[in-house]
Amino acid sequence: MGNNNFQIINNIEAKLIQVRSMAKIALDNTNYKCAGYDETFIEQADMSNLLWVIVDLVEQAFDELQGYGLTEGKNNG
Repeated sequence: MGNNNFQIINNIEAKLIQVRSMAKIALDNTNYKCAGYDETFIEQADMSNLLWVIVDLVEQAFDELQGYGLTEGKNNG
């Protein structure tokens, strides 16, 4: 694998790791009692911002994959 390919894959992997971490935080906040908290720890407005960041990172990862030629196009959803 060429150096440029490695960098592209590394960038996509970094974005997916961030998405996974943020999604886990959002899930723990939503299911705070199951996560062991007495109340939510993120306010609603901040949760909305967190979800926007998650979606943005996923879009960036898809764009990089599409630019790399690994996907035919984005899934609409």
